[in-house]
Amino acid sequence: MPPARPIALGLALVLIAPSAWSDTAPRSRIRIAYDVPKQAAALEIHRDLKARRVLEGLRDIVGMVRLPMPLTLRLSECDGEINAWYAPETRSVTVCYEYVQDLRARAPAEATPAGITRHEAIIGPLAQVFLHEAGHALFHLLDVPVLGREEDAADQLAALIVLRLRPVQARQIIKGSAFLFASYAADEKPDTAFLADHHGLSAQRLYNLLCLAYGSDKRAFAYLVERDELPKERAESCTAEYGQAVFAMDRLFHRHLRGGRMSREGVRRGFRWARER
Repeated sequence: MPPARPIALGLALVLIAPSAWSDTAPRSRIRIAYDVPKQAAALEIHRDLKARRVLEGLRDIVGMVRLPMPLTLRLSECDGEINAWYAPETRSVTVCYEYVQDLRARAPAEATPAGITRHEAIIGPLAQVFLHEAGHALFHLLDVPVLGREEDAADQLAALIVLRLRPVQARQIIKGSAFLFASYAADEKPDTAFLADHHGLSAQRLYNLLCLAYGSDKRAFAYLVERDELPKERAESCTAEYGQAVFAMDRLFHRHLRGGRMSREGVRRGFRWARER
């Protein structure tokens, strides 16, 4: 594990430094597409997400990275498939309207005992999945080396971007994402197929996410340990785990970032769509 000083320096220079990003920065390499669906239920989702300017916000975030070739961010109808993916052959990130429909179906009508609202349970996973798949795109387009499972690295990158938000909004995204992982975990049976999959088990992805959040700000995410949502034994290493992730992403992405940094303000502007109306 790298020493504490380079980690702190990476945080200061890359993530906390004043914004060099503006709305006029080049974004021409990132295309967006709101495909018009045929199903009525999907059409309502299409209209809502387009009105919120979800893809425009995500384009602004990904646009802080210099890309060597075009990338498309797409919302599309997928013939009933609940899915999201990055396709290297077309250089496109696609999230299905059916995926959003499933988020709505799983989301609680009222706040859960843990305080997770319906809004959080929908926008949290939507933000996470887009950033996760965009992570795959960045690894591919920038030829970034990945040690370990790429799925885990994409999860880490998505979490680090979310954690650039103000604590209140970061908690909303983290809580919503955790809700979905917990929902998936309840459905999973740890048989050979699940254990052999290139994704980690949903419960593992849940605890990895919570650990990064807690490691980023123990005060803002203290409730995770206080409520036993994150085991104390794991929490002890979370500051180091977060620092290790930041150090790695700093080294791998620094030269590709406009102005050498992914600013907090740029990420916050890119997440305006996620505010509750």
